[in-house]
Amino acid sequence: LAKLNHDVQELHSSIEPDIYKPHDEEGIKKFFDSFLIKDNVFAFIAYFEDTPAGYIVLIKRDYPEGPFTKRHLSIHIDQICVENRFKGKGIGKALIGFTSQFAKDNGINRIELDFWTKNKNAGEFFKSQGFETYNEKMRKILK
Repeated sequence: LAKLNHDVQELHSSIEPDIYKPHDEEGIKKFFDSFLIKDNVFAFIAYFEDTPAGYIVLIKRDYPEGPFTKRHLSIHIDQICVENRFKGKGIGKALIGFTSQFAKDNGINRIELDFWTKNKNAGEFFKSQGFETYNEKMRKILK
């Protein structure tokens, strides 16, 4: 996973260099080693002709009932990455399809994700897979 993360990490660090570091395979490996031991976190690798081509990290979320919201479940796509050399080969679509089936198999009817607004390709891809914007974030950077 840490090696496959390279292209998306470099993209993020170019879009938001004040927030994201350049790819550090060893540091990312340590992160995944501790993150993936959680009971509600799942990672799956997609292959193209026996070569690892991408991955998806899913978080099963259980939102408790509160004074404002009903209890509900979701699958959150925490990370999705397809190596640049495999883009356009249906890998991302397959990962989203897999996620939809994973959610159904777990009795969950909601899949959520977020992405950087400047990552136009991601936005177009997710829309093509049936995702819709339902909540927006804004920020103000002070100087």
